[in-house]
Amino acid sequence: MEIVYEATNENKATELNETKLYILQKQTNNSDFDYSKLNDVDDNFGLFRKPKKIIIAFEPINGKYNYYQFIATFKGISYNDDSGSIIKDFNDILIIKTNDLNQIIDAYQYTLEWAEPPFQYDVYRNSVKNIILTNNLDIEKLKLMRTYNWSEKNNEHKDGGIIRLK
Repeated sequence: MEIVYEATNENKATELNETKLYILQKQTNNSDFDYSKLNDVDDNFGLFRKPKKIIIAFEPINGKYNYYQFIATFKGISYNDDSGSIIKDFNDILIIKTNDLNQIIDAYQYTLEWAEPPFQYDVYRNSVKNIILTNNLDIEKLKLMRTYNWSEKNNEHKDGGIIRLK
């Protein structure tokens, strides 16, 4: 695995109701996804570990593809039991695997601060193939779908966002 790019600064949060910007954080060649972790986040990370540790599931392993990791930092509404709701920063991670022609082979998206089990409920995966990864690509084109579904009516990722390669 060869690291091509790794960001050194933190992203500024987009404001409430603004379009999320998925900013490139890491790019590697000769990589792949760790499907054993992505497809079973709950068993790999359990209920009693900090949710931020889940980011490990989204890290690349050795393989034959190009790997891209993006983070969208945004202001969102968080619900506190007795305190009502507050506005705080959240981080969505998006990982994309491409071939040498930069066609998207696979992609996953997750909110790192997701706190309600099952954690797998918030893992989304692309449902279309061979879209070319480009700067300013709208993530709605990936047609992200939940990997864990409990309802046929609530499987599609509803939030939009724009991919920024650099």
